[in-house]
Amino acid sequence: MDRSFTSSRLSRRALLAGFAAAVAAPSAARAGKDLLDTPAFKSDRAARALLLGVTLAGTRVVAVGERGIIVTSDDQGSTWRQAAVPVSVTLTAVHFPTAKTGWAVGHDGVVLHSADGGASWTRQFDGNQANTLMLADAKQRVDALRADPNADKAALEAAEMAAEDAVAGAEFGPSRPLLGVWFRDETTGFAVGSYGQIFRTRDGGRNWQSLGRATDNLDGLHFNAIAPAPSGALLIAGEGGRVYRSTDGGEHWETHDLGTQAQIYGVRALPGDGGAEALLAFGFGGKVFRCEDGQNWQALPPPTPRSLVGSAMLGTALLLVDQAGAGFVSDDGGRTFRAHGRPAAMAVTGVAGLSDGKWILVGMGGARVAATAA
Repeated sequence: MDRSFTSSRLSRRALLAGFAAAVAAPSAARAGKDLLDTPAFKSDRAARALLLGVTLAGTRVVAVGERGIIVTSDDQGSTWRQAAVPVSVTLTAVHFPTAKTGWAVGHDGVVLHSADGGASWTRQFDGNQANTLMLADAKQRVDALRADPNADKAALEAAEMAAEDAVAGAEFGPSRPLLGVWFRDETTGFAVGSYGQIFRTRDGGRNWQSLGRATDNLDGLHFNAIAPAPSGALLIAGEGGRVYRSTDGGEHWETHDLGTQAQIYGVRALPGDGGAEALLAFGFGGKVFRCEDGQNWQALPPPTPRSLVGSAMLGTALLLVDQAGAGFVSDDGGRTFRAHGRPAAMAVTGVAGLSDGKWILVGMGGARVAATAA
């Protein structure tokens, strides 16, 4: 498998943040270790930097981005304050299960925690710990297959190659980015990322467990985002046209192949017919897929030729945005979409819904409240 981060299969966040350059040489990895110990530089222009992820902490908007920048707004994006952050690595995603308690993830495998609505942050986890967990996970998989007299030879070879990759990753240093984070509450949460990283905590981030063995992903395909479903299921959007679904809190994952090799950047669960649940996946080239029975996916007409990079709920309607900031809204559970709003004239990486039908976009040049007229 071609694992080059310069290919078209790149995660949008890794691409925009220049991760290809970050893995180009060992010296970059050594610099990454320093960035984990260097607080983010304070700047009056922080809200205009490259921002990669955005969410709501209650009514407060919290956005994360390059060089460890985290900014917050209490007036729906009119004014911003920069948070105190203990690292200078690029941050890719953020989630708050409550108005005060939240987590952010990013490059070098970092996980940050806030207990004050995003005003200040502490480091809980990083790529050094991630490498240790992934290496142990990979070795356990190999040992289990070697001990099984009926083990498939090809599966064992793939597991051995994955273990070798884990060793090489640990030797290289804390270089692998995390790309998605979601917490069910103040204690149980998940972080996912490049090369099949998936970690779970059950104590608010003090301790983490690798769940790599629970997924059918020996090739180390990237996990781009994680999201919940109302039923309690967990959904991961991944590389190679795959969506992963767990109904037992991450202990086991089903792999759903959508019939495309395109990156899937996001996944949503929506109310379906008769109280059922409809799943929606979207990504590269405007591709959208819908599933009503939990297993079978249907490709929908792309609402845009540009990659769809984020989603938000506007009341009961679902909004998708593409990389140019154009919006597309569905009022029928994701069956059809219509254009909504104007392109933002900026490269967009994420979106969050605000009140009164507004939404906020983040990307190159910072944050911007989108036009609400269709």
